[in-house]
Amino acid sequence: MRYKILLLVLTVLWIVSCKGPEQQVTEQSTDSNLVELNSIQINQITVDTVRIQEERTDLILSGKVSYDKDYLSPVYSLVSGNVTKVEASQGDYVTKGQTLAILRSGDVSDYEGQYIVAQAQVKTTQRNLEIAQELYKTKVYSDKDVMQAQNDYKSALATLQKVQTYLKNYKVTSTDTNAVYSIISPIDGYIVSKSINEGMNIRPDNTSPLFTVSILKTVWVEANVYENDIPLISIGDSTDITTVAYPDKKIKGVISKISNMLDSSASTMQARIVVDNPDGHLKSGMFATVNVHLDKHKKALGVPKEALVFYDNDYYVMVSKGKNKFEKRKISIEGTNERDAYVTKGLEAKDVVVCKGSLYVYGQ
Repeated sequence: MRYKILLLVLTVLWIVSCKGPEQQVTEQSTDSNLVELNSIQINQITVDTVRIQEERTDLILSGKVSYDKDYLSPVYSLVSGNVTKVEASQGDYVTKGQTLAILRSGDVSDYEGQYIVAQAQVKTTQRNLEIAQELYKTKVYSDKDVMQAQNDYKSALATLQKVQTYLKNYKVTSTDTNAVYSIISPIDGYIVSKSINEGMNIRPDNTSPLFTVSILKTVWVEANVYENDIPLISIGDSTDITTVAYPDKKIKGVISKISNMLDSSASTMQARIVVDNPDGHLKSGMFATVNVHLDKHKKALGVPKEALVFYDNDYYVMVSKGKNKFEKRKISIEGTNERDAYVTKGLEAKDVVVCKGSLYVYGQ
C-alpha cells in the first residue's frame, strides 16, 4: 500500500514538473509586455490621448532651387562687333540701363555715316524747297515743281528719322562718331549667367544670351515627384521647404504648377513652388527638401509621432494600463506629418500613450 502511495506521489510530481516550465514561460511572455514605473520615472514622461482627427499626411520630395523664369531677362547684342570692354561679372547686382559691355561695331559706324548723309540731305532738300517756293511766286516754277521739292524734303526727313530711330535703339546719340555700341541691362537684378569676354566677336543672330539678369526676389523650387506619387499631389497643396544651406529655416510655399511631362530616365515629374526670396539667400542650384501636406479628407486615429518606437521594422507604442503600468503595443500606421502618425491597427480612440520618454519606457 505504501508503495502504491509513493508511486502516485512521484507520478503527480513528474506531471507538475513537466507542466511547470511551460506555464512559467507563458507567464513571463505575458509579463514581458508590461512595464511598471516608479514615482520618479513617472515624473520624467508625458502622455497623450489617441484621437480621431482629419488625416493630413506629408509627402517628402527632393528638389532644387532655380531662377524664376517669369522674371528672367536674357541680354543680346542688336549689332555685330568686337568686345572692347566687359564691365559686369556673374553675381553682380546691376540696375536698369547700366552698361554691361562695350562693342566697337561696324554696324553702328554705318548708321552714324547714314545719319551724317541724311542730315545733309535734309538741309539740301529744305533749301531747294525754299528756292522753289520763291520761284513759284515769280511764275518761274509751276505747282508741279513745288510739289516735287516738297516730296523730296519729306522723303529726306523720313530717312533722317529712320536713322535716328536706329541710333536710339542702339543707345547711340546723334553726336557720337566713334562706332561704339553699349550692351545695357534691361532690368534691376543680379547677373546669373555671363558668356561674353573681351576680344570676342559678336553677331546679332547669336541664340545664346551674352548675359542673363534675374531679380531673385522670387525663385522657383522644382520638386521631383515619383510616378507612383503623382496622383497624391495637386495644385494648391501647401508645402514646407528646407535647404541644405539653411536647414533650420523653414520656407512656406504652395504648389503652383505640375508638369505634364514625365522624365523617363528618372521616372519623375516636376512640381513647381514659387517662393519669395527678399533677402536673396536662395540661390539657383541649391538642393531642397519639400514636405507636401496632403489632405486626404477622411477621419483617422492620430497619435503623436514622438510616441512611436521603431524596432525591428515594426512600430510600437506604450499604452497606459493604469497604476503606473504600461503595455508594449505593436501598431500599424499608414502615414505621418510633422506632428502626428495615423494608426490603422493596434490602438483605439481614447487609449492613452506615452509621448515624451516613450523609448525610455519601452526599454525598461
